[in-house]
Amino acid sequence: MDIFSPIGLVLAFVGVIGGMVLEGGHPQALIQLTAFMIVIIGSLGATMVATLPSDVGNAIASLKRIFLPEKHDFHGIMEKVIELANLARREGLLALETYANSGEGDPFLVKCLTLAIDGSSAEAIRETIEIDMHITEEDQKAGMKFWETWGALAPTVGVLGAVLGLMHVMSVLDQPKLIGPGIAVAFVATVYGVGFANVVCLPMSFKLKRHIEHDQLLRAMILEGVVGIQSGMAPGALRSRLKVYLGGHGGGHEEKK
Repeated sequence: MDIFSPIGLVLAFVGVIGGMVLEGGHPQALIQLTAFMIVIIGSLGATMVATLPSDVGNAIASLKRIFLPEKHDFHGIMEKVIELANLARREGLLALETYANSGEGDPFLVKCLTLAIDGSSAEAIRETIEIDMHITEEDQKAGMKFWETWGALAPTVGVLGAVLGLMHVMSVLDQPKLIGPGIAVAFVATVYGVGFANVVCLPMSFKLKRHIEHDQLLRAMILEGVVGIQSGMAPGALRSRLKVYLGGHGGGHEEKK
């Protein structure tokens, strides 16, 4: 589990509400059903207009990845590629069929190995897999863009809610006692819009973007490894090339379920 996600959300809300209390405000002042309807429901509707129906499902599915991300085991995958490279060097590419057909290997690694076993050239493997990577990346970005779009629209709808509230205040100018509370209620909509965008939507889209970048980096390492195996590169040289992809991932143990 990624404990940073729930802890971060709690800290954000505690910081905002706590600061409000320290200034003498009351958290109950933020509970406004009208503002919620205008801002959250209204901006959700606008986001749905801007989103393909299939992308909504991706956005909902992406919630799991924010709180329960899969492991990016760069080091483990690298060691498996080197192991397969040693096997191919001793017994030939066909010896890799056992791993490819085991049903237990990394799906992307198996996909790349299958092309190599079938006799595809290094250039053909790279071209085919890079297209596959691009399509996969676009599918993954669909969920991220949903939250990004919602985060972009919510503050503007919040301003709309504030304007509607001020319009109501203008209708009671002959009742001075209602003006102050009315203005306060009007600006709650702005708080909802800016807060929801910058505490929930945009941070989630940023985290999803990082996961997608890690996915693509891991796939690039696998592709480089399989191309090296197909080209007959020595395992030692291949290890040196793949180590570049480890970078600052600390051996790939930074993300665990």
